[in-house]
Parts: sequence; structure tokens; C-alpha cells
Amino acid sequence: MAADNTTGADIAQLPSPEQIICILKKEGVAKDTYEIFSFEQKEQDGKSSFTLHRSSHVKGEDDKALQTLIDDFQVAGAPAHLQSGPQRRVHVVVSVRSGTGLSAQFYENVLAPLLEALGLSASGEDPGQKASYHLLVTQDAESVKNFAKDLAVRDRAETGVEHTVVLLSGDGGVIDMLNGYASESADITSSSPPLIAILPLGTGNALFNSLHKKATTPASSDLVQGLRTLLRGTAAPLPSFKAVFPTGSRTITYSETGDNSTTASTPSLGEQAEYITHLYGVVVASYGFHSQLVWESDTPEYRKHGAKRFQMVAEELLKESHAYRATVEIAQSSPATGGGKMMKKLDRDLHAYILATTVSNLEKTFCISPASQPLDGQLRLVHFGPADGKKTMDIMMAAYDGGKHIGMDGVGYEEMDEIRITTHEEDARWRKVCIDGTIVEIPAGGCMVVEKEARRHLGVLV
Repeated sequence: MAADNTTGADIAQLPSPEQIICILKKEGVAKDTYEIFSFEQKEQDGKSSFTLHRSSHVKGEDDKALQTLIDDFQVAGAPAHLQSGPQRRVHVVVSVRSGTGLSAQFYENVLAPLLEALGLSASGEDPGQKASYHLLVTQDAESVKNFAKDLAVRDRAETGVEHTVVLLSGDGGVIDMLNGYASESADITSSSPPLIAILPLGTGNALFNSLHKKATTPASSDLVQGLRTLLRGTAAPLPSFKAVFPTGSRTITYSETGDNSTTASTPSLGEQAEYITHLYGVVVASYGFHSQLVWESDTPEYRKHGAKRFQMVAEELLKESHAYRATVEIAQSSPATGGGKMMKKLDRDLHAYILATTVSNLEKTFCISPASQPLDGQLRLVHFGPADGKKTMDIMMAAYDGGKHIGMDGVGYEEMDEIRITTHEEDARWRKVCIDGTIVEIPAGGCMVVEKEARRHLGVLV
């Protein structure tokens, strides 16, 4: 963090509004003195660095420039959802492997000193006193999920205590929180599920970008917006869906095998499979081009190519233009059935793209579902049939152009409450589905069912 710096409120000395996180009034001083906290991110030699700047300014009577910033960014201190006490526990989770591995640096250089300025300090244990928080730095891929399970166990035993979880991660951290907590919370009747605050340090950050799509200051970076939401946000229920898989379905992941025959820079990766019955999600459930791209880019064959692997896989898939054999049925609530569901089958058995989502954007500029509004809880389906590589690419590029793929010839788009996808592929390569980045291989003839959840397992700051 930059050293404190005291200046007059000359407009030339004030940070740019898009960089400002918050403003605190200094107590115990004779003049109106304000501390401005701003954020800077730099790139040098392909590496990112984060800095929290802290500057002090004395406000004069006619200081309109500083007053404008005070009106926009002043906070009274730590909000209630960040104050630990008998009825609330605050946790900060640093997911060290999210995105490009910048979460730890961001915590140390920005978040920790910002929280300290607000009177909050890290505690090595679960905090019981005000002005402290529990810090968790992930050790492996199961850390967040296990933490969430522990929260559910505590909620069962310790009624009336609420939790705030600040997640320094991408979508994966949210998904692990959701699946970990939901797996242990079926009998918990608390009306206040864990409240998560997202500081977007993942790769796609689909949920964060969709929640902040209508931010009033789009020039600010995602991390500045995340910090502002942390300090001034409002709690809201987080919609989710549940994907149920047929018997014999397996998650497919890749991890280091310990084979020392390869170099440290290209470790040997082995496939890990684990049988699974269901998963919860908040972003996307897909089959076809999207799930294929997510899976194949993670395989050892392509992982060794680094960031270039995504483009390489996409080019190969566009060249093959595989038509996925599947029966797709969707259910929609209907007044004709007293609010019950009516099933209808898509009028094709060959598909290129089947994607169900609750959010608008899969990436900041990739608007897959333009009708989706933050937290509306609606599940929407985007789909199209067999297409050559050029047609598929045209559709994808239109999605990057503000969601203009909707309305293109052959592209279907509809609201639904449930989708059933039955694969008729014999080759296991073409039987991979994707739930928020997790790849599941379903057996030939198997049916995946994705349905909106009525229950809200988590809350989120917005």
C-alpha cells in the first residue's frame, strides 16, 4: 500500500473517480479531513500488480471537487455485514488457484490494508469478537467446499448466527460454496443463509459480471466495483439450479500424477473420475459446443499449450462441426395446468449448441442471454442445430456484440423451468456436459435433468 499522503483538496491532487473505492472522514482532527482510498492495477512483463493508495485531504468551504467525491463515495465505516460479533461471523477466503493466481497478492496489497483501515483485523481462529475476521487461504481444490460444509454443520448446531464470506475467487469459488453448503444444509431452516461477497479474481467471472452489468460507473475496473459492493452492497438471495445425472455419470478432472519423467514446467496429468448423482449451479448447464470446449481445453493434450489451448480447441471443434445426437425436452409452467409444467420436445434430434443459464454474461463482453436480469431467477435456453464452422463462429461473434445472436436464423431462445437432455451418442467423447465449469460424462442413453431451485442456499451482495 502506498504511504499516507496529506494534501490540500486541489483537483489535480484528487484521485480519478473511477479508481476510488471509498472515502472516510478522519475523526479527532480540527479540520474536515478525509481519507480517500483508491485502487491501481498495473501490467508489466505480463505480470499484474495491485496497489491501494491512501491520501488525506482537507476540505475548504468552497471545495466543490472534493465535496462531489465525498457525496459519491463516503462510508461511515465497516458495514454491518463485515462486523463480527455474537450474531455474525466474517470470513475472508483467498482462493490461490483462481484465475491466474493473483488472489493472495490482492489480499495482501489491497484488501487486508483496506479492512485494517476500517478497524478489521485477521484472526487465526473463527472470530468471536467484533472487528476481526477468519482468514482462509486455500490449500487444495477441496478447501472452499469443505469450508462451506463446515459452515452448514455450524449453522445446524449454532442457530441465530449469520455468516459473511468474502470470496477472492472466480465463479469456481461460488460454485464450491454452493455445493458444499447445500450438501449439508437440507435440514437447516435458517432464513439467513451465508452471505457471499465476490471479489472477481477468476478467468470468466460470469456471475460477477452479470450482477454488475448495470453498474453506474462502467469505467471502473471489476475489482474496484467489487470493493465498492463489499462496502456498500445490499444482500439479496442468490438463485440457483440443480442438475441431476443418471446412474453411472462421472465427473472428469485432471491432476498431476507424480510421474517424474516430465519436466516441472509440464507435469504429467492423469484423468480423475468420480461417480456423481447431482450438482448445484448458478451460471450455466450445457451440452454440445460449449461443454466440449470447456472439457477438451482442460485435457493433458491441450493443457500443455497454455492459454493458446482455448483457441486451438475451438478451431478444431469448428472444423469438425460435430452434430450431437440427443433428445431435448423443456418444461414451462402453464396456466392451463394450474401452474404445473408442460413438457415440449425441441423439433430436432441433432444439435450443435444447448446452453441453459440464469445469467446474462458468460464473460464481460460475451452476452449469451440478453433478456436475463440480475437475480431474476429465470432459467433460459439458448440453442441451435447442426452448423458449419463459419455459421457457429458468426453466432458466437454476435453474442460478443451485445447478444445480437438472439434473433439470428436458427437460434432458439426461450424461458423454462426445467430441461431434460438425453444423449444418444455412443462415443464417450461426445457425452460430456458442463455445469459451471465442472465436466460430467453421462452414459449412452442417459438423461440429465436441470431444474430451477426454489430454495436459496446462499445470499450475495449486490
